[in-house]
Amino acid sequence: MAETFDPWPEPSPLGDDLPPVLAFSPALLPRQLRGWAMDIAERMNCPADLVAIPAMVSAGALIGRKVGIRPQRRTDWLEVANIWGCVVAPPGSLKSPAAAEALGPIRRLEAKAAAANESAMADHKAREALFKLEKEAAEKSARAALKGEGGTGARDCALSMLLGVTEPTPPAIKRHLTSDGTAEKLGEICADNPDGIMVHRDELLSLFADLDRPEKASARGFYLTGWGGQDGYTFDRIMRGTIRIQAVNISLCGTTQPNRIAGYMRESLRSFDDGMVQRLQLLAWPDFGGTFREVDRYPDTEARQEAQECFADLAELDVRELGATWEEATGPHGVPFLRFAEDAQELFAEWRCALEQRLRSDEMQPAMTAHLSKYRGLIPRLALICHIANNDFGPVSLEATRQALGWAEYLESHARRAYASLSLDHAEAARAIWRRITKGDLPQPFTAREVQQKGWSGLTDAERLGAGLRALQVANRLRVVKVETGGRPSVTYHVNPKALRA
Repeated sequence: MAETFDPWPEPSPLGDDLPPVLAFSPALLPRQLRGWAMDIAERMNCPADLVAIPAMVSAGALIGRKVGIRPQRRTDWLEVANIWGCVVAPPGSLKSPAAAEALGPIRRLEAKAAAANESAMADHKAREALFKLEKEAAEKSARAALKGEGGTGARDCALSMLLGVTEPTPPAIKRHLTSDGTAEKLGEICADNPDGIMVHRDELLSLFADLDRPEKASARGFYLTGWGGQDGYTFDRIMRGTIRIQAVNISLCGTTQPNRIAGYMRESLRSFDDGMVQRLQLLAWPDFGGTFREVDRYPDTEARQEAQECFADLAELDVRELGATWEEATGPHGVPFLRFAEDAQELFAEWRCALEQRLRSDEMQPAMTAHLSKYRGLIPRLALICHIANNDFGPVSLEATRQALGWAEYLESHARRAYASLSLDHAEAARAIWRRITKGDLPQPFTAREVQQKGWSGLTDAERLGAGLRALQVANRLRVVKVETGGRPSVTYHVNPKALRA
């Protein structure tokens, strides 16, 4: 027998409010990039975050490990400029076009490098052809020498002839940007570009989900090494042989949607404990809305030219002009470095002391604590990027340090929104189900299986779907009715007619 209905209660709102976030301030951007980035955001009618995040990651990628920063006065603690970033935005919010505009300068540099690589490879092929001819001639001469008088002298002469022909070394293939490829191929790129490479994925979480697969454990480890930006790596493969990489320095940037970020973060934090999620330090989840204003004007060519020149200078950075220090003890592959100016050092030390006290308290959830702990290295990295992209020299300035600390405050508000979404993800699922109910896309009553079979975005995962249905029950919008069938009870969901009229 079916359960009888009690009178329907009054429906209540879904507890689905995300914490507020700070709006992006133009002052956070380096001077040479500020006008260009804000011009793009204004013309596209999108939040500046969508442009600023990929722009900063691009700048950091071009600096890479050409120069680092030692955040303390006397220790050898070193940070380099590569960073990982992600913009969270709903479909149709222009996140991909905005990123494409922001990546325009580094893509120009990539195209320029490709042309230079093509010319270098053509020269290399000519040298290979010459080497083949020289090798054949040397082998012929060596045979003739051995057919002569013989003995040790003949052998030495033949060996000298063969050793006198040197096989040309393939040129290093200069790269700045890549979008897709296996970890092994990325390793080859890093071997030729030890100062750094940028990886851009439009849907970034597709890459992260792929790296979560057990058979991709090696690739996941490679990316984690690349985030650090300083350590070497060795691939040993039967077919490819051994690839030794002087340093793996990976900058990473992409976008994702709100309904994907919460689900991924929840699963990743539950399944892994290696800090992969927390490495997305430039994580921005801006607010959308407001009044649309038609903007139909030409780009600010002066600001764009200034930005393009800035990126070109970063790609050809001369660390001697910066006044960087190189220590012989670090070896031939050591990273030259800057330190903070004295006033900037005091400001950073004060900020870090406050951060460490917060990390040692119990005021935050473990995942948020782990995320903010990575700000120890992030803030020096951002200060270094701002300093160089401000076209400043010598010790990292107070201005750049204040910009970096402004980033810290801004980014923390967005990180809090992202981690809060873990507990609010069920409300997002509930909203998605309720939208389908109000549109008449589901029968009355309905089952969870009927919802799942529709294949609707965000409602195919049984666990997430169940959480959304439970949230609607708590909000008095649905009621569960179990019908005994002699075996497993049949569970159906009935809609509160008061909620439909609300």
